[in-house]
Amino acid sequence: MYKIKIDREKCISAASCLIFASKTFKLDDVGKAVVIDNQGNSEADILQAAKSCPVDAIALYDGNGKKVYPR
Repeated sequence: MYKIKIDREKCISAASCLIFASKTFKLDDVGKAVVIDNQGNSEADILQAAKSCPVDAIALYDGNGKKVYPR
């Protein structure tokens, strides 16, 4: 299971994360991505969602706290 951090300053509301992991991410009232359930989608889908972010606003960490994405 990934620990997910979203840099809200970087987020540009592209919503690409929702395409790949709509059970994990949503846009809040101001259009910024937020995590609703870090186990809502598979790790593969969450990784794809993070990779789809055009500004790398989504960072993923493994269970030991090591950054998985972006490197």
